[in-house]
Amino acid sequence: MKRASPGAAIAASLFVPALALWGSLAAAEPAPILPPVTPPLVRETAPHPCDPGKPWAGGLDPHRFELAGFPIIGGNSDIGFQFGGAATLTRFCDGVLPYLWNVDLLLSASAKNESGLSLVQQSHVLRLDAPDLFDGRMRMDGRASFQRTINEGYYGLGNASSAALPTGATLGRQFQYLQQEGRARFIVRVHTHTPFDLALGANLRYESPQSYSGSKLADDVATPQNGATAIRGVDPAALGGLAVGAFYDTRDSEFITTTGVFYQVGLGGTVGSADGIGYGNASAILAHYAPIVGPVIFANRLVTSFSFGNVPFYDLQQGGTFEPQYLFGGETGVRGVPNGRYAGKVMVASNTEIRATLPRFTIFKQRLRFGTTAFFDAGRVWQDYSFNPAVDGRTLGLKYGIGGGVFLQWGEAAIFRVEAAYSPDAVAENPGFPVGIYVSDGLMF
Repeated sequence: MKRASPGAAIAASLFVPALALWGSLAAAEPAPILPPVTPPLVRETAPHPCDPGKPWAGGLDPHRFELAGFPIIGGNSDIGFQFGGAATLTRFCDGVLPYLWNVDLLLSASAKNESGLSLVQQSHVLRLDAPDLFDGRMRMDGRASFQRTINEGYYGLGNASSAALPTGATLGRQFQYLQQEGRARFIVRVHTHTPFDLALGANLRYESPQSYSGSKLADDVATPQNGATAIRGVDPAALGGLAVGAFYDTRDSEFITTTGVFYQVGLGGTVGSADGIGYGNASAILAHYAPIVGPVIFANRLVTSFSFGNVPFYDLQQGGTFEPQYLFGGETGVRGVPNGRYAGKVMVASNTEIRATLPRFTIFKQRLRFGTTAFFDAGRVWQDYSFNPAVDGRTLGLKYGIGGGVFLQWGEAAIFRVEAAYSPDAVAENPGFPVGIYVSDGLMF
């Protein structure tokens, strides 16, 4: 049944008494004939779904903004003093999950005195995630970034690549190169109103790496060793890639997940403007979450990545189709292993975490919560599909890292984490302190 508008009810309450009065006057004398009067059209404007509304029972406005930030401070003898910060701005709207939109900004640089003070490392990232486009039919995740790293790692290809220095050599830049990259990537999820989403991806970037004289990269470009494949990607190049796949998502929350699964499978292709770059990639990323007891959570992620064709050396260090990540080293892969330590066309990695969250508390009207992680990461690579023992080894050869950390949840969407990881492979980069320290935004998976 159609509900009458308030304007119609008011009109009726005025019309009935007027009709009775007119009837009594009509009995006394004829009434003049008047032209019909058309009542004015009353338009009702529905409120915008994200206008300020009533607070939730817990005191949170479902139509709110959340702003949070965290400093980045670090450095080492190679890059000097590192400084910067990460910030996130989130717009919540009642009924839209996990939010209406979210913007993340990370700015980081390092300075060192080398014949004068100068910037030697930069990492800048801007990300926009809009999950409710076209009335909930599509989600768009866009990211633009610039990276410049003077000590990016390269130790050769294959699972048996060596970090041993030549006789009489010092560490220096032996296993490093200068990475310079500008990138824009987009991931579109077409919602089916089931746990399955169709995924489409696009990746545009410009790569301009530089090898150091006498480094492992320079030597491998000149003369590949032990049957290794030819090294591609040393010349500046523009690269473009497209990907298609599917996501399966049953997580109870995208912020701190306690139960559910998140599967990503994809197939993509990339072409480059130099060095004959052209290759394909297929990958699967399978994440699982389950509560153990109270606030303690079990989380596991398995990543398999397969590349084929003429792959540049820097992409042989990364796995995944829609959003490639360094799988051996750094805060997104086997933590504790130096970044770029292992590379190949076939990669398998697993991350297992035990997470625990503490009760929330409030400071200056900001809702905060701390949590802890303990993790074990492991994985392996193969140079290519020949499984050459000279470069891949003859044993299981798992590379691993073990460690823990803390994270801070600020509001709902802002999460910042600090972790430390030990790995035997870290001795190659830090002989006196074989531990990796990572500061990042968001949980690893």
